[in-house]
Amino acid sequence: MCTVRSSLKKGFLTKGQNSLITLESYLFARKTEMPSAFVLFNVESGSEEQILKTAKDLGGVEEAYVSYGVYDLVMRVKAESMEKLKELVTHKLRTIKNVRSTLTLILTEE
Repeated sequence: MCTVRSSLKKGFLTKGQNSLITLESYLFARKTEMPSAFVLFNVESGSEEQILKTAKDLGGVEEAYVSYGVYDLVMRVKAESMEKLKELVTHKLRTIKNVRSTLTLILTEE
């Protein structure tokens, strides 16, 4: 929840500013930011490098790493809108050959 007090703490407002206009500007800016997410992948053993290359070639991948543990790959992706982010994850990344499953974590703030 965005309050005047939390906005002061975060530096969005300074004392004496018209808080309504400033908060409206802040909320508009939040709506226009490009949505991003972490996508965690389970993939077929030995296919990590091929999947990383394919995913990076699709566009929208900001960072990508091979990881060890429950998930094999971790990617940070970004798109112009939530609809485009959904399309990227659902119709592009999840359909790459040898991807077994994914877990998507939508980010709310950076």
